[in-house]
Amino acid sequence: MRRHYTLTHIAIIIAGAVLFGSGAFAESQQPAPPAQPTAVAQAAPAPAPAKESARPADQGALPERVTTLEKESVVLREDVGKARLDAKSDVEMLARRQAEAIARLNREVEDLQARLEAERAAQARRNRNLWTAVGVVALGVILSN
Repeated sequence: MRRHYTLTHIAIIIAGAVLFGSGAFAESQQPAPPAQPTAVAQAAPAPAPAKESARPADQGALPERVTTLEKESVVLREDVGKARLDAKSDVEMLARRQAEAIARLNREVEDLQARLEAERAAQARRNRNLWTAVGVVALGVILSN
């Protein structure tokens, strides 16, 4: 067993060495990145980022946008309300189905218990009749001697 573990460890070490070696070999095969001219990059100034104003350019669009967002909010609230109502009705329907299934299973269990009890009573009657017959036969044998 120890030999099995040792061989497994050796195989893992060899696989790691192969993967590490292939990675190092792949890095050595890649061409060197081209040298960038530093003098040109330092001489040309970087373009300044465009400044965005904090206020929208059109002040009339703001109330319109607020109204649109409020309408969307109302629509979304209605959708959420409908989804909640649908979920609630689904849960109630599933609860009703579950209650019906439980009631049906309980009826089946009661029916099976009644059948079992009737079968036990019939078996007890057969056993009683059998032992009565055995007793009568035994008395007949005793009296015939």
